Amino acid sequence: MPQIKINIFGEGIEIRHLLLDPEILEQWNELANRKNKVIMDLITDPFFYHALRNPNIRSLEDVNANVVKAMLDTSLSQIEIWFQRHKVIKFKSHELFNEMLLFPLFQTKENHVFGANEFPSGLYSIKKKKGLLRSIAIETSDEELNLDDFIFEVSAYQNKRILTNITYKNQQLRLIKSDTLITHQSAFEIK
Repeated sequence: MPQIKINIFGEGIEIRHLLLDPEILEQWNELANRKNKVIMDLITDPFFYHALRNPNIRSLEDVNANVVKAMLDTSLSQIEIWFQRHKVIKFKSHELFNEMLLFPLFQTKENHVFGANEFPSGLYSIKKKKGLLRSIAIETSDEELNLDDFIFEVSAYQNKRILTNITYKNQQLRLIKSDTLITHQSAFEIK
């Protein structure tokens, strides 16, 4: 069967809304008070999870959370679409996010990540990354590729456009790999 593969390169962001039970949050706050730090500083510290001594939570990735991974609209961001091991198209992010075109090049769909640009209360972790953000693929029975069958789901974060997902004929593509370098990491709380 023919395979469609999409490589997403450039700058990306990962937003984690931590879903913590009240007793776990209280335990984390007690540990933060003992260390004379605030919880937001400890969430991004890898030694914090060692100090918890919880075998189920060894890193931030083990914490139950709503996770949004997205490509930022920057000059470094680009997308490649491959079909049957041949590169079909390569384009920069500004070609996807340009709303001033009379006839858009790609089908886009608004996807409000955490509601209408309003985050619910809780603890958040944000990572900014560079590199191969995602390499995703799907097998299809189609013998020809039509770019109109792709839907690019876009959203907004801090008044910037982000690409959150790509579907092909309303089917999700499976993740093959990701290879990134973390350039910035922070945490904050919304009450």
